[in-house]
Amino acid sequence: MKFRVKIAAAAVLAVSSVACFGQTSDTNVPVKKHTATKTAAKKDKKPAAPAVEEQIQALRQELTGQINGLKNDLAAKNEQLQKAQQAAADAQAAADKAQAAASAQQQAVTDNSAAVTTLQPR
Repeated sequence: MKFRVKIAAAAVLAVSSVACFGQTSDTNVPVKKHTATKTAAKKDKKPAAPAVEEQIQALRQELTGQINGLKNDLAAKNEQLQKAQQAAADAQAAADKAQAAASAQQQAVTDNSAAVTTLQPR
C-alpha cells in the first residue's frame, strides 16, 4: 500500500514539474488572427450602439420632462405675478379713490370752517 502511494506521489510530482516547465518556456508563438474573430468583434460593436442610443433617448426624455416641468413652474409663477400685479393695481385704484374722498372731505371741512367764521359776529 505504501508503495502505491509513493508511486502516485512521484507521478503527481513529475506531471506538475512538466507543467511548470511548460508554463515558463520563453518561446513566443505567433498568434494568428482569424477573420472569424474580426467579424465577431464587429458584431459585438453593433449591439453596443443601440444601448448607447437607448441611453441617449432615455436622457433626452428625462431632460424633456425636466424642461416641461420648469416651463409649467414658470407659467404658474407668471400667473401668480399677473394676479399680484392686478391686486396691486386694484389696491392703487382704491387708494386713489380714498385719497380723492379724503381731499373732498377736507375741502368740505375747510368750506364749513369758512362759513362758520363768516357767520360769527365780530
